[in-house]
Amino acid sequence: MDSSNYFLTFGGSMNSKLVDEAPYHPGYEDASFEQVENPLMAELAQYRKMNERYIETAKKIVEFLGAGNKAAA
Repeated sequence: MDSSNYFLTFGGSMNSKLVDEAPYHPGYEDASFEQVENPLMAELAQYRKMNERYIETAKKIVEFLGAGNKAAA
């Protein structure tokens, strides 16, 4: 038997034993990275949120003005 095949098929490595014993929690795959964020990505996310607010505000203004024209006509 090939030793590399043994590790792959029978779980002969310590890592596979730990993985077999570890409980699975959906949604926690990237939990260790949540607190560590790239400053550039944080700035980009903040910029996107700000732009989204501006766009939503502009849409509300357009809807309000559009409704006003229809009521006057």
